Amino acid sequence: MPTPDSIASRAAALRPFVCSTGGGLDAAWVHVAGALDLATSPQLERTLEEAAARLVVLDMRDVGFMDCSGVHTIVGASQRAREEGRRLILLRGTPNVDRVFALTGSSDDIEIGDIDPLVDLPGQLHLQFADETLIP
Repeated sequence: MPTPDSIASRAAALRPFVCSTGGGLDAAWVHVAGALDLATSPQLERTLEEAAARLVVLDMRDVGFMDCSGVHTIVGASQRAREEGRRLILLRGTPNVDRVFALTGSSDDIEIGDIDPLVDLPGQLHLQFADETLIP
């Protein structure tokens, strides 16, 4: 019998790929939905490069499927952010997405944060990390 998590993951993977951004110079919010794979990773990479804020929150809650190219894109963006004195925080996705990071051994290469599933306001997450991020 399918679990609620697997049903939600399959439904999210069937959504069309969406990658959007919002925010400013201090903080940006990048929301990704659908399947993050070889075909869609370049769009995420471009979006993360354009979101050159001091704090970039990568919201993966609506990603139902991700392959190794998605992991490569996110790990590379995280490394570039650190080299530039910025911070990229990945907002934990579905168990299927978390599993890909664990299987590839890249969980330690990225910063993963959690948020209350009922909260859908990017500003509240920015406030949660503001003390450690934006103050030198």
